[in-house]
Amino acid sequence: MYKFLSGEEIREYVSTFKRLEKILENPEKAECIILEENNQMIGYVSYWRDEKNYILENIFIKKEERYKSNGTKLINFFINHCKKNNGKQIEYKSNEKIVISFLKKYGFEVIGEKIVLNLLKDRKRKKEGITVVVSSILLNIFLAIIKIFGGIKGRSNALLADGFNSLADVVSSMAIFLGIYFSNIPGDEDHPYGHEKIESIVGIIVGLFVVITGIEIGKDAVGKLLTGDYKEIPNFSTVYLAMVSIIVKYGMYFYKMKVGKATKNTALIADARDSKSDVLSSSGVVFGIILSIYISPIFDVILSIIVAGLILKEGVITLFEISDVILDRQEEDFIKEIEEYVYHNTDIKNVHDIYMRRSGDKIFLSLHIRVDKDMSVYKAHTLADNLEESIMADFKEVKEVMIHIDYLID
Repeated sequence: MYKFLSGEEIREYVSTFKRLEKILENPEKAECIILEENNQMIGYVSYWRDEKNYILENIFIKKEERYKSNGTKLINFFINHCKKNNGKQIEYKSNEKIVISFLKKYGFEVIGEKIVLNLLKDRKRKKEGITVVVSSILLNIFLAIIKIFGGIKGRSNALLADGFNSLADVVSSMAIFLGIYFSNIPGDEDHPYGHEKIESIVGIIVGLFVVITGIEIGKDAVGKLLTGDYKEIPNFSTVYLAMVSIIVKYGMYFYKMKVGKATKNTALIADARDSKSDVLSSSGVVFGIILSIYISPIFDVILSIIVAGLILKEGVITLFEISDVILDRQEEDFIKEIEEYVYHNTDIKNVHDIYMRRSGDKIFLSLHIRVDKDMSVYKAHTLADNLEESIMADFKEVKEVMIHIDYLID
């Protein structure tokens, strides 16, 4: 549980944390975040605010509470708080080596006599994500063209099916591009919950496109299998085109995974895994073409049916997953985790009516809490505010928390 203190409120904690006297030299800009667990004070972050810059004075965790990730929780909460308030950077000017060593683990860099964390790096992450997705779109267009035309000219149904698979990947990458773009647009008066739902709308369109693609490819291949229209032997040049696809797709997998992990972009990581599955698909195409050339042309048709099945399966899974998001399916494990978090970190005796809804990769949460009927409005409001920011800090997917306050019935 985290508590925000400012100005004279900090004096109440000076007897517990003597160092807090220092920031009271400038009480108008002095702020502090206290970390508590089971009503026991564990540590604090003290700082001053200078317009868009935050001057970190100290971060402290009680000796007996160290090595339990409390320092990590506290610094992450502080960093997220600064980002939420449109801060540009955090500066630490002291020469305490232990604190400097700790801060470096969380992205702080030594610049001159100061150690600084640039809070605008998220813009760089967005740019890197867009660069990867645009590269993926262009490469998939290239692969779709050479495989579709190569499959037609080289008389390979399997390569043709794999070409349409790459075309479906173009649409998927475009959806990810739109997701990265729109998820960074803040809410406005007409869209107070942001624009992340656009990801789901685009995802449904992508899923339908993938399903239709799989059905059409499979229908054509099954028709040829039933009528025996598979006498044409594929040209050996189609093997080389499929091998080009394997090399390019593996390179895309490696690049997407590297950037996805570096920027913690789950969409890119998922897309990287899709590229890896395409490597296996194209490898199967190579195997099928070789069998068709040296044994029987039927293998080319069979492989195209298998590829069509994989495409259809991917589309159906996408539609079901995104439908759950649009229909606001409640995730019982997550709701239970929120309930336990409230009871473990606060004195709240009753929390109920916990509901969630996803929008893109974000969660909007609402819950009701019961407090003592004699508690002042100020204390109840402060409790709700602290709980809201605490949940948002410790559950990274949560973008907003709406808390309704009820009173305990005797």
